[in-house]
Amino acid sequence: KKSGFPRDNAKNTIEFKENLSLPHEAYSLQITKDNVIIAASDKAGFLYGVQSLKQLLVTSANVNDATKAYKVPALEIEDAPRFEYRGVMLDVSRCFIPKENVKKIIDAAALLKLNKLHLHLVDDNGWRLEIKKYPKLTEVGAWRVERDGFFPERTAPQKGEATPVGGFYTQEDMAELIRYASERAIEIIPEIEMPAHTTSSLAAYPNLACPVVDEYIGVLPGFAGNTDGLVYCAGNEDVFTMLEGVIDEVAALFPSSYIHLGGDEASKVLWKKCPKCQAHMKAENIEHEEELQSYFMKRMSKYVQSKGKQVLGWDELTNSTIPEGATIMGWQGMGNAGYKAGKLGHKFIMTPARVMYLIRYQGPQWFEPRTYFGNNTLKDVYMYEPIQANWDKDVAKNLIGVQASLWTEFCNSAEDVEYLLFPRLIGAAEVAWSDANTKDWNGFVTRLDGVNNQIQQLGIISAASMYNIDHKVEPNQNNLKVTLSCIRPDVQIHYTTNGNEPTATDPIYTDPICVEKEQIVKAVTYKDGEVVGKVLSLPLSKNNATGKKVLS
Repeated sequence: KKSGFPRDNAKNTIEFKENLSLPHEAYSLQITKDNVIIAASDKAGFLYGVQSLKQLLVTSANVNDATKAYKVPALEIEDAPRFEYRGVMLDVSRCFIPKENVKKIIDAAALLKLNKLHLHLVDDNGWRLEIKKYPKLTEVGAWRVERDGFFPERTAPQKGEATPVGGFYTQEDMAELIRYASERAIEIIPEIEMPAHTTSSLAAYPNLACPVVDEYIGVLPGFAGNTDGLVYCAGNEDVFTMLEGVIDEVAALFPSSYIHLGGDEASKVLWKKCPKCQAHMKAENIEHEEELQSYFMKRMSKYVQSKGKQVLGWDELTNSTIPEGATIMGWQGMGNAGYKAGKLGHKFIMTPARVMYLIRYQGPQWFEPRTYFGNNTLKDVYMYEPIQANWDKDVAKNLIGVQASLWTEFCNSAEDVEYLLFPRLIGAAEVAWSDANTKDWNGFVTRLDGVNNQIQQLGIISAASMYNIDHKVEPNQNNLKVTLSCIRPDVQIHYTTNGNEPTATDPIYTDPICVEKEQIVKAVTYKDGEVVGKVLSLPLSKNNATGKKVLS
């Protein structure tokens, strides 16, 4: 009405109608031969209706090309999210992600109807947010020495070394990202990690470490020796003064209802030796160092709540008394500590390392960049069901959502980050949005390529690991049996046993291959007559021991 465009009975139009009976984020989409009608009760619902319309377009061409015509089927959709919290976490500490690259990921998250972007801003490897009251946090804490090689094997920094690697977001940068995300119905949640994973801030302000620490503290390029056990001194009031000053600026900058305080993997070794910590434990009648962390986290949680914010924390907060009102992210294993918090009446979010940590290998490891924690394919992510069959229904009501989390120990660029995120984030978004009873891997795959194409049109790298071949070689009497598989149900595996590169005219794999002599088995996936995966090469040989029992 305000736009001046015709409303009723107009043809060849897209019409937006307010429908206050629809819940938050829900929408309806009606497509006829004359027009498209999207109805919702709020901005998010209208946005999701538009995203669904985009996904219905013919996506083999660039959907941003206004010179082309696109066809969509006539249909009616009524849709609403399963969970209120549908998140993705970016670890921007271990690998700093420039602002413009974060925007691309926000665009992709919006396309997938995700509504939370959790930024892990603080860790041993970099402090990434400007804090005006404590400028050394970024002057010193945002920069580290240059080290090549595998993250866990990088050597510790030495005093006086140059620190050229890193970066940070000014408060103006972050305000810009917050606005950009908000326009796309995404809430940015800041994480200020404490009391561990804080070497970057201790490098800037070493007086905040326990006084028993007498070694040089530098921002870590990796895990790097003993310094990764550094934590804030829980008996030093200057620590709480500094953190409260940080929270003051974070709370003022971020409109999010949440501030994440971390709380994970805190070593207690230094606290046991520290005279300040031990004196504080005695004064507060604290018997164990685990309860000292509880004291630390409850004190900081109360301060966060005094700013009108809710507290998020990792599942280690369940190791002792959970801060009142805190929402817990269950991450270890299958995230069972989240359910534990739910039984105690706390809200919780599932981000289990086994299936929702996207640092893990996303395909057969021999084709992938080096990382750790085993395999976690797109199919594993999509098939994940957060509410387990043995859960109490009343406890399950405390589950508010799911999150895919990307730790960046093995990323050296924004492109590395994108490679690990996509297309698995598409599967995670389906888990967060769709009801469990709609799960259908084959049906998901038929929709996947169109959405993945739209992701790539944003200028984002998306891995093709889902097309690569997994294999198993096992003895079969005196021979070897080779079993091949691919998680995509819509590909054909062509193979050779003479060492030649497979072509579309070579045999299609249907049954295990029997190897009776020294052979090189090669295989690759085809789709619509084109090679889509990488060539698997298996030099195999049998000998007199093949298939025999091994004596211990």
